[in-house]
Amino acid sequence: MIYLDNCATTKPYKEVLDTFVEVNNSYFGNAASINKFGKTTNKLLSAARGQVASILQVAEDSIFFTSCATESNNIALLGSVEHKKDFGNRIIVSKIEHPSVLESFRELERRGFILDYLNVDEDGVVDLNHLKTLLTKETILLSVMQVNNVFGAIQPIEEISEILKDYPKVHFHVDGVQGVLKDKIDLSKVDSYAISAHKFHGIKGVGVLYLKSRRTVHNITFGGGQEDGLRSGTVNVAAAASLAKALRLSQEKVEDVLQHLREKSVRITETRRAVLSYLVKSQEHPSADAIYQDLKPAFPNMSLATVYNNLKVLIEEGFVSEIKVRNDTTTYFDFMGHDHLNLICESCGKIDDIDIEVPDVRAEAREKSGYVITKCQTTVYGICPECQKKQL
Repeated sequence: MIYLDNCATTKPYKEVLDTFVEVNNSYFGNAASINKFGKTTNKLLSAARGQVASILQVAEDSIFFTSCATESNNIALLGSVEHKKDFGNRIIVSKIEHPSVLESFRELERRGFILDYLNVDEDGVVDLNHLKTLLTKETILLSVMQVNNVFGAIQPIEEISEILKDYPKVHFHVDGVQGVLKDKIDLSKVDSYAISAHKFHGIKGVGVLYLKSRRTVHNITFGGGQEDGLRSGTVNVAAAASLAKALRLSQEKVEDVLQHLREKSVRITETRRAVLSYLVKSQEHPSADAIYQDLKPAFPNMSLATVYNNLKVLIEEGFVSEIKVRNDTTTYFDFMGHDHLNLICESCGKIDDIDIEVPDVRAEAREKSGYVITKCQTTVYGICPECQKKQL
């Protein structure tokens, strides 16, 4: 079975899991405590916050850790309306938002706010002309997701922010769960932005809320005043540190390859970046057609041939390898971001990756051939445990 549901959740990187365990073992103090353990843990929390802020290119004090993007969305939406309710009573949301956003808007409607639904076109992109007709002096909130989780449509965030310059009272929230690191966004042009770690190979149960200004969003829970009073409750520092690690690893793997291609004078197109990002984030071994089908909603003009051409470039530069499965005419592709062993089941065709060091193989290959060995890919065939059970 091949896992193709990365839009729903991704497999955590091994390094991310290692970080989570290590922090829980070594930095178990309460970050809000004034003792030595607490102070040490708080330094780690600050470092994680700074790393996230650096990657998102925002100020460190604009980053708040939450339990997930659903919570981030709720805080941003309910909290911003609480702050702005004296300035108006109209709110706007697109018709295809994630339930955590749509249900928050419906709750606000039950509280007496006037809810206007923003139309989308046949590709799932919001209608900017309709947005202009909905905006009034009484509008105080607009929420549009960066990339749609069902259709893959990339929303015109920058164009929306330009329209909103004439409506300074509007709080512009963006659900960035599906778009972070995949689609460029200038966060200085939005008021709040939500992400969740498990969408980029982090663990479940931790997210981030970016706020351009903390003063524009009221807290909706009450307690010990953690996260600058925005989200009370003991901070899960291990989860925050692992989120920062996952975000950094995801960014570095893509940027390292792109920098190499630039040095080789290879043109960096949006589709090339998209194919590379897809492979980096995938924990499976997709075919060219699978990549094409998954990226097509966001790149409707991209052809299957374009995918193959981009894969060819990445293979030639040593960043992607081809995997052949016996009795299967399909070619699968693997991102070679680290040395690992490919295990292929001869019965069901399942492909597994096992992280394994192979220094002896590389040393012997270098000694006998004179090659400078840069990467090592080994494929082993066998029968997986599941198929072994079926054969009993």
